[in-house]
Amino acid sequence: MQKLLCCIGCLLFAGNVVSQNAPSRYDSYTDEEVARTREAYKNPENLKETLMRILANSPSWDEDVLLFKQKFDVADDTLRTVLLDIYKSVQHLRGVPFQDGEPKEITDDKKRLSRSISWLGYCADESAKELLMDIATNGTEDKWLRSNAIIAYIQRADAQQVRDALARFLIGDMKVNPYITYLYTFGAYDEAESDPQKREAIVASLIVALTREDNKSRFAKMDKELAARSKEYAESSQRLAMVQRMSKLPPSQSRDTDPDLKTALDSFQSLTKLTSVSTNLTELMARDFRKPPEKLAP
Repeated sequence: MQKLLCCIGCLLFAGNVVSQNAPSRYDSYTDEEVARTREAYKNPENLKETLMRILANSPSWDEDVLLFKQKFDVADDTLRTVLLDIYKSVQHLRGVPFQDGEPKEITDDKKRLSRSISWLGYCADESAKELLMDIATNGTEDKWLRSNAIIAYIQRADAQQVRDALARFLIGDMKVNPYITYLYTFGAYDEAESDPQKREAIVASLIVALTREDNKSRFAKMDKELAARSKEYAESSQRLAMVQRMSKLPPSQSRDTDPDLKTALDSFQSLTKLTSVSTNLTELMARDFRKPPEKLAP
């Protein structure tokens, strides 16, 4: 029960990433109701009252952050101010685990703590990103709270910042729930349609991370996800070497791991030429991802 409750913030983020096209209860709002709600939320106190309720409720597709912002035209500045206000009101509960039988108001405040951090991933400015990084790098924090902060930071980070974050949390010695970090990094990639530099930084960082991955099941899952997003990686000699190495490990207990690796290996049989990608950490850290991707000569 305790672990389930601790995971709630991450589950809320799952909804944010995968359900943007799912039906929402907001769809039932009339134009008049939407206009009235938009006007009400211009007042931070009204918005705070609503968010105090939303953040304490069970995760729901209906409470997707992007849908909420877009439907009611909530400005980043307003949303961020309210979320930070909520966070500050409950931050004394950092490090306090969920307990069966505790008063509901305490449980609700712990949920608000976790979810206010998650929602900052959609409105954080540089100052708020510093707060998220402070939480993410604090080894004394609850690991699920740290995971929420990592996810939120990556969601809002620019290209160079996301490279630095992934170098710390997937490649370096500050790994916290790497499976979760991988998955939501792919979510951040999918949402960065208008930011090719950020997408490039994510792909380059994940390639280096997968080169160092020692968990067979995790590698198989994330290799599949990355190959679906990067043809250059999917058809690279470096990927082939990684998949071959992982395929030689003892069979996995996970149902999909070994079949996925076999599928990956089979995909190379029809290729007549392999691409090449960098797996060098030094090269990764030397790159400036804020510059637009270089165009290949014709």
